[in-house]
Parts: sequence; C-alpha cells; structure tokens
Amino acid sequence: MKIISDEEKQAHIAHITSEGIKGLVVGSLVSAGLFTYLKKRQPVRFNSFNTSIKTAIFIMPTVSIGAFFADQGSWEFDKQMHQSEYSDKLILEEYRQWNNLSWSDKAFTSLDKNKYPIIVATWAASLYGSWVVVNRDKIMTGAQKAVQARMYAQGITIILLLGTVLLSMKEKEIEKKRPAPIPEWKRIIMEREAEDSRVLAELKKQKEAKAALEQN
Repeated sequence: MKIISDEEKQAHIAHITSEGIKGLVVGSLVSAGLFTYLKKRQPVRFNSFNTSIKTAIFIMPTVSIGAFFADQGSWEFDKQMHQSEYSDKLILEEYRQWNNLSWSDKAFTSLDKNKYPIIVATWAASLYGSWVVVNRDKIMTGAQKAVQARMYAQGITIILLLGTVLLSMKEKEIEKKRPAPIPEWKRIIMEREAEDSRVLAELKKQKEAKAALEQN
C-alpha cells in the first residue's frame, strides 16, 4: 500500500477545489436559467412556490453540480496519479509550479485555461441580455430589435476577443518567469544519483554501527 505524502494530499485538495469551483459556476448558471425560466414562462406556478422552494430551486442545482465536479475531479486526479510513476512526478511538478505563482498570476492562468468556455458563456449571456434590453423598446419592429441586439452582442464579442489576446500575452509573460523544465534523461540521472547517495549513506551508518559494536 502506497503512503501518500503531504504534497500529494495538498495537490489533491487543490485539484478538487479547482474543479468544485468550476462546478459551482456551472451550477449557478443552470440555477439562474431555471429560476428565470420558471419566473418568466411559468409565472402562476412560480408565484405559488413559497420562499423555501424558490431557495431550493436556486441552491440545489448549484450545490449538486459543484459536488459532482469535485467528485469527478477527485476520481480523475487519482486515476492520473496512479497511472505510472512518471505521471505522478509530472502532476506534482505542475502543482509545485502552480503553488509558486502569485495570486494574480494564478488568476490569469486560470482565466487563460478556461477562456473559451468563458467566452462562449459570456457571449450567450450577452446575446440574451441584449435582446432583453432591446425588447423593452415598444417602437422598433421585431427585425429592428434583432439587428440592434446582434450589434450589441457583436460589440461585446469584440471586447471578449481583445480580452483573450491580453490573457494570452499575460500567460506568455508568466511562462517566462517559470524555470525551464528539466529534461527527462537528466531527471532520471539526478534521481539515481540521489538514490546511490542514500544507499551509500545507509551503508556507512551500518559500518559505523558494526564497528562500534566490535569495539564494545
């Protein structure tokens, strides 16, 4: 049975926390969509709900999806960690690099890794929000409202794309700060040298202990 080190425990917790936060974000979007749908499309039924039911409608999907993401993240982490000794070392090395980053660099790195889902979700939300805002105008026709909403959404999309470029530039700056990865062949030599040194030190201790016993 393998004994898990403190570093492996911390890496596991960090991965679960990251996946759980993603799940909470996805769950909150699902909850908001469900809440809005019931409120707008089923107003009579929605108004018949008491405060507890309305709260549950918003909280339960968020918590459930967040817990699912965390549990799935834990399973994926264990699977990757126990595939091979190499994957174990690779994951721990990534965790060390991540742990050495500042909070701002961690935020930029997280945004860069998840930029495409964020762009798609924000674009969809902006399209819906633009339509809601434009639809309040009682003078414009339906076609005019659609064109106006699309213009707003396109403007927001351009802003998002510019933000993506800035994130990529920032991520390149962060990559330059990180130490160059050690080649695998050099890593193997270093590990063998460390193991040989440990064995020699152990043999030396045994000889010294044996000599001490002979003198006594």
